[in-house]
Amino acid sequence: MNVDPDPSPSVTLPDELVLLLHRPDGGHRAEPADLLTWCAELGELALRGKVELTGTKLAVLDPCRTGLDWADELLGRLVKKSGPRGRPVELTDLLPRRIGRFREHRALLERRGMLLREPRKLLGFIPDDLHFPVGPARRELVEQVRAVARGELRADGRRAVRCGLVHAAGIGAALGGGLAELALRAAVARGDGAGAAARRALAAVAAVRAVTSGAAAAGAGAGGV
Repeated sequence: MNVDPDPSPSVTLPDELVLLLHRPDGGHRAEPADLLTWCAELGELALRGKVELTGTKLAVLDPCRTGLDWADELLGRLVKKSGPRGRPVELTDLLPRRIGRFREHRALLERRGMLLREPRKLLGFIPDDLHFPVGPARRELVEQVRAVARGELRADGRRAVRCGLVHAAGIGAALGGGLAELALRAAVARGDGAGAAARRALAAVAAVRAVTSGAAAAGAGAGGV
């Protein structure tokens, strides 16, 4: 099968993930969409060499602007929290401000004409709009993910992190393919065979999931007392 080149890097990892989370019928995988989108944001910054993760702390490697509003806002927040000595920042310190990231990236895709919103209300008053993928972008992303999982494309760089995010979201089966593809995608998510840049970004994705899942569990436990 002929697979088109990677989509333009101007469509960043969080944009790609939000597009992949939306189904052709206009619905989307709702939970935990904000967490997954934040994973993708940090994955993008790590892939660009802007941040590096050690344990549960993020260090800024390059504070220079990217030209992306969301990325520069996040970098600026990290630089401010790092202080004059550039101390690494705990991931949990960033959690409260990452709520709503899914909706923001979805709005970006709407403005680019890659998602079409169809207003809808449940029971006549509960907003539940549908968002339909427009054009070939989502199909091309699915083809990229599956081609890597079949061993047809090298799992490195942006491709590897994209596969890692699909694995983290648990949408691999919905994108098509059997157990062999799922197994290879899981290996890619672990960083098997990936280059240093991809491993750094995959580590950021894994750490965000672990830290936020732990925080959510702790909150649930506190709420039950």
